Amino acid sequence: MFILRYRQFVLVNVLVWGVLNVSPVQAVTQAQLYQLMDDLFATYKPEVRPTTAGEATYVYIAIYLLSIQNLDEKSQVLESSIIVEADWEDDYLSWNEASYGNVSYFFYPQKKVWLPDVVIENSVESQKQLGYDENVVMVDSSGLVTWRPSQVIKTGCDIDVTYYPFDTQVCNIIVSTWMSTKDDIDIDPDAGSNGLILSRYSTSGTWELVSNELENLPTENGLTRIQFKIKLKRLRTYYVLNIILPVLFLSFTASMVFFLPADAGEKIGMCITVLLAYAVYLTIIADNMPQTSLQVSYLAVYLTLLLGLTAMGVVLSVIVLHIHHKTNDCRLGRRSELIIRKLRKIFGINRAKEGEEEGTVNRATPKQKDSEKGLNGHLGHITSSNRVVLRTAVTPLADNAAFSPPPCYNESREELTWPKVAETIDRVMFISTSFVITLITIIIIPILASGS
Repeated sequence: MFILRYRQFVLVNVLVWGVLNVSPVQAVTQAQLYQLMDDLFATYKPEVRPTTAGEATYVYIAIYLLSIQNLDEKSQVLESSIIVEADWEDDYLSWNEASYGNVSYFFYPQKKVWLPDVVIENSVESQKQLGYDENVVMVDSSGLVTWRPSQVIKTGCDIDVTYYPFDTQVCNIIVSTWMSTKDDIDIDPDAGSNGLILSRYSTSGTWELVSNELENLPTENGLTRIQFKIKLKRLRTYYVLNIILPVLFLSFTASMVFFLPADAGEKIGMCITVLLAYAVYLTIIADNMPQTSLQVSYLAVYLTLLLGLTAMGVVLSVIVLHIHHKTNDCRLGRRSELIIRKLRKIFGINRAKEGEEEGTVNRATPKQKDSEKGLNGHLGHITSSNRVVLRTAVTPLADNAAFSPPPCYNESREELTWPKVAETIDRVMFISTSFVITLITIIIIPILASGS
């Protein structure tokens, strides 16, 4: 009977402890934990650096990069989300696990333990302690303290806009002590860390993280410093579709102003429209770039050149329209006439209409008309003798042979009018402007693409 009751007791205890997932040892450890807190923090001062030998406290730093929030080119600020992991030995927070129910670690609020005065040196915001008061640290029985504050930081970043929007930027995150010198706190990279830890990194839609490096910076004013270097390449698809392609399309319209006939009445309106379009795109690009003179953007230079060509097109269009509407009272100079005729021949502009040339060639003189009339009169009195008819018909033509036009008269030169002069200037400027714009585009666009 006793053995049966003992087995029932054991079975009930096993079932109870299995359901509750606790053990008698854990209950004791809970009590020991309170005793451990009282013993450790009875005389603990968070203001005192935790070393008993007066040596420097070694703080090992590692940074987890969570995401790139934003890179503001205009203000030259990199906004990123990070987790800073810092480890150090606190000689005042170590204990014997066997004396406290095998408690190996515990969590404690960060404001109640000593923390190194570690800051982000190149932050553009006011310097402040990492983390927050409710954040906790993990304390190990050996005295190892692990601190993992997460924070969104804003750091300065020198922006190079030379190849915008095909640019690659290098930004730094510098970690250093605020007041403690190297004799007090020595910051070292975490063992095995070669840069930012990317195990939790979330990719950005604007920037591609190409690489990151870690390097120890020289001591400055006795402060220890480490630097995390980030290399970012801009994702170009958005900018190609919204900036590069529209600018290229607009570049073809700049020369089409000179292809538009002067009688259409829309030359000036088209010039002003293209000019304003370039001015708008130049303003958009200027708003996204920092106000610096250290670098010059090739894209801004390209737009400025196109803007200058379009402004020149407005002036030339006004001149062309003025020439087109000149009256015939004002005659063209001989030298200017030779130049215009030469240009019309070089650029293949039609010299005369076919109807006008045929009318000039077939135009008869008064003597020819009289001879034809006399010939018809004689033909009206033809008799049976064919020889008499032929002599009578040929004699007037032989008499008027001196008045027949020379062979070169068939290629008579066209009469130059002011509309034709304006047409010639338009054609010359159309070809010249198209060549210049194409040449500038072929030079600038590959230079921009080489920046990536």
